[in-house]
Amino acid sequence: MKKKEENLFENTWMIRIIALLIALLLFGYVYSENYGLTTTNRNDAISTNRNETISNLPIQINMDTSQYFLSGLPETVVLTLSGPESVLVQTLSAGDYNIVTEDLNLLGPGRHTIQLRAENISENLSYQLTPSRVNVEIEEKVTIESPVQVIFDSSTVDEEFIAGEPKLSKSTVIITGPSSTIERIDRIYVKVAPNSLLNSDINVNSVIQVEDSNKNKLNVTIEPQEINIQIPIEPYKKTVPLIAKQKGTPETGKTYEFDILDEGDVTINGNRNLLADIDEVEVEVDVTGIKTDTIVTLPIQLPFTANSLSPKEVQVNVKVKTTVN
Repeated sequence: MKKKEENLFENTWMIRIIALLIALLLFGYVYSENYGLTTTNRNDAISTNRNETISNLPIQINMDTSQYFLSGLPETVVLTLSGPESVLVQTLSAGDYNIVTEDLNLLGPGRHTIQLRAENISENLSYQLTPSRVNVEIEEKVTIESPVQVIFDSSTVDEEFIAGEPKLSKSTVIITGPSSTIERIDRIYVKVAPNSLLNSDINVNSVIQVEDSNKNKLNVTIEPQEINIQIPIEPYKKTVPLIAKQKGTPETGKTYEFDILDEGDVTINGNRNLLADIDEVEVEVDVTGIKTDTIVTLPIQLPFTANSLSPKEVQVNVKVKTTVN
């Protein structure tokens, strides 16, 4: 038996056949490692699933916004995509997907629960929106035109000056919003709030404010949003009548009547608080020594200091009458 084995291995052709088989086995193993595994990996890469989450995606409203007003819709949603990595990468790279509402024109005014959906997503991908359903309210859009009130504290004007009538670049504004909000409007105004006492004209721009009766700012569209306000600040003046008052020692048997000539008024420039209680100014006519009709020129005097008087003096016609004993 041993001899047969020795003869077998001494056979040249047998050795060649065995060597060939071993070479073929080695070649097959090496090819499988270098090419067969790589092909398998490529197939695995194509079939691998992946998830991707995109945040802060805006929502496109499918509605006639010139006719309706929508509230309750979140500003953004979160989109989660799942599917083959190759398709997912292409979708993210293109970035042409959108988040839209259903056709809200079909719903009409009222409270509704609506469905959000993603557009331009490959059918090979699945997606999830957070949130995917939201509660909204659809209201008719209302537009009104309203005058603007000027809020201005006159105590901010120097006491020797006074504020005139405000002049606005636009006396009315256009307000647009949902009908329920428009109904709540109580006041439309601009506010002028100077930082110091005023003694010169005001020329400022101010933002329009729209409030309800509880002074809550309302969510409406305002056109224009800002207007110019001009308020003249002028020296304070007041015009009051002059009253002639007798003083001195009258002549025996004589009585006197006084007639103030010219317009009989005086215009005073000064502190408005001091002038507040002044309704007339007295001119004292000293009748001592006056026996016949005469015209006297008298200075106008005030019980306080004023910036200016016009006129500063006045003529008084003194009529003398003799009493009957």
